[in-house]
Amino acid sequence: MSDSQFISAKTALTGLIGWPVSHSVSPVMHNAAFAARGLDWRYLPLPVDPARPDAVGDAVRGMRALGLRGINVTVPHKQAVLPFLDHVEAAAQAMRAVNTIVVEADGSLGGDNTDAPGFIADLRDHGVEPSGMHGLVLGAGGSARAIVYGLAQAGAHRLTIANRSVERAASLLADLRPFLGALPVDVVTLPDGITSVAASAELIVNCTSLGMTPHAETTPWPPDLPLRPRQIVYDLVYNPAETRLLRQAQAGGARAIGGLGMLIWQGALAFTRWTGEPAPVEVMRAAAEAHLRGQQASPAPAAPSPVQVRRATVEDAATIARLHHALQAHHAAALPDFFKAPSASTFPAAKVKELLQKPATVMLLAEVGGVAAGYLYADTTPAQETSMTHRLERLWIHHVGVEPHWRRQGVGGALIEAAKRVAGVEHIRTVGLNVWAFNEGALRFFARHGFAPYNHRLWLHLTPPPA
Repeated sequence: MSDSQFISAKTALTGLIGWPVSHSVSPVMHNAAFAARGLDWRYLPLPVDPARPDAVGDAVRGMRALGLRGINVTVPHKQAVLPFLDHVEAAAQAMRAVNTIVVEADGSLGGDNTDAPGFIADLRDHGVEPSGMHGLVLGAGGSARAIVYGLAQAGAHRLTIANRSVERAASLLADLRPFLGALPVDVVTLPDGITSVAASAELIVNCTSLGMTPHAETTPWPPDLPLRPRQIVYDLVYNPAETRLLRQAQAGGARAIGGLGMLIWQGALAFTRWTGEPAPVEVMRAAAEAHLRGQQASPAPAAPSPVQVRRATVEDAATIARLHHALQAHHAAALPDFFKAPSASTFPAAKVKELLQKPATVMLLAEVGGVAAGYLYADTTPAQETSMTHRLERLWIHHVGVEPHWRRQGVGGALIEAAKRVAGVEHIRTVGLNVWAFNEGALRFFARHGFAPYNHRLWLHLTPPPA
């Protein structure tokens, strides 16, 4: 172990809590910054499972006991940490979310939010002054809250919030209204409502997850709505570096800015809050860019052994609940207006055990090298017979969840094939499920496996085996 890697009892520790945190660029970025400043500090990824009772409170309270100097907070814990802090800065109070916790000299825990100032700092780093601009904010989740607050503080002339759910956008505006002064803010639907304001918007900011890997071909901007020269399009998504929205902006002559800079600047501001020193921003940028290039250049690891699928037992209940949390987190990130972040009540092991004891339940577990990689939950309850329809014997799939590490490596396909075999054994010729329209990758996946859309659902009709 080199001296630069050595951790001693004198090493000051910081980190990131969230669920999951394995994908985060922050550890690479902060550890490079500490090394550049010659500080004996380290930054650790600290996964905190929201399904564990009192996990968030225990993690925050444990900072003092373990001598941590500070932590960053990411989804789904940015709001959950608030009750455990001794004081909260004005920006975090306005956004009702904390992304940075500082252990002060007196041992008190202070909450701050560097997302808004990080965004404004990156705009200005690109030579963009938001003061006096009309900003169009796409989305109404936590990141949109930070962008609206940041633009208001920076002197924007007018704001428009566009979201699928106008009610959610209106709720965000109501929460922030006391901090916006006399700033005029409108709320419209996304995407239809933006047609009337697109031409006047000078700065367009995507705060949705549309366009993010692995759904890189999605976009919040209507393909037939032109973007114009002199407009600035800022996409908070930073992986991939060039999103479909940014390509749309470039095609229309607009200026396109990716979201990596905001990540770097919010981290730089947290670095200074913890250490009291100016952050080496360019060092952090280089580390983050190199890390992301390495991720893109590295092929997905091949499965060390074939995917094995078996019927789940009650002993697998906790494993299936954990796999479902990853699925729920994916949905919550893609559609935060509708899906809640995973919690202890989302799909608990007790519920899985209860389902496994029902004769109609089909619960399959996929394993690679003996390690759980995915699950499928279905049931064989017939569809209700009506005066116009026959009794429909079917296998109805409720969930298909694959561990993020094993996606696109045949796990999902193996589960579907196993479900088909179960249907065949039960003499069931129809398999069905619902897929959310935002999940274009899932729609393509099921189409490859023979499913066809009908009446807002996907159906697969199996061919009976020859007599």
